[in-house]
Amino acid sequence: MSTKEDDLSRISKLFSPVRLNNVVKSNKTANLTGNERQIKDGCADIHNAIQKWTKTNRDGTETITEIANIRISHILQSEEENTEKPDNSHDILKLESLCENMQSCVQKLKKVVLKIDTVAAKFQGVQTLSQYKNDSEVLFQTWSTKDFASAAKELSTMYQKELEVKQSIYENVCHAVSRDSVMFYTSAWVHQPYIEERADILLQSMLTETGHQT
Repeated sequence: MSTKEDDLSRISKLFSPVRLNNVVKSNKTANLTGNERQIKDGCADIHNAIQKWTKTNRDGTETITEIANIRISHILQSEEENTEKPDNSHDILKLESLCENMQSCVQKLKKVVLKIDTVAAKFQGVQTLSQYKNDSEVLFQTWSTKDFASAAKELSTMYQKELEVKQSIYENVCHAVSRDSVMFYTSAWVHQPYIEERADILLQSMLTETGHQT
């Protein structure tokens, strides 16, 4: 005969929390098919892609800060001496290494955007098929395929525009000739003007709708 302690132990095991770093598809996902499966998997893919973007952008922030320090130091010295002072060999080598790091960051961000674009295109295909079948039913809680396609497209557009900014920053920051320019490029990289606050709302809504988050 079980004791009260045994019963509490079993209940505790059944309802113990699960800790996740990335979105991991629930057991229910394995039983999903068709549109539901594609949408739920796609939302997880977008979430994980944006996590990679965030990490890469953080790495890029550290790199561009180092670049800014070197460039501003050189610019201030030139202004104090009232002459264009060439970069010393140590700074040149350091800048070359940092610019390579920036290039690597931009390449990683391109892959993230490609992933989000791919999912957005898939969602659009699901929506088109649903329209063809005259099917506008809610898939999980309150959203239809059109809602998921619209949210994915909006996120894709934001990150695509931001990628274009990142590319421009990478191409120009190491050659900036004024302190204001260096500060502008650094600030633009950090603050990501095209990724609006709405992006987080859209992502969280998608994850909640599909049951990845509660």
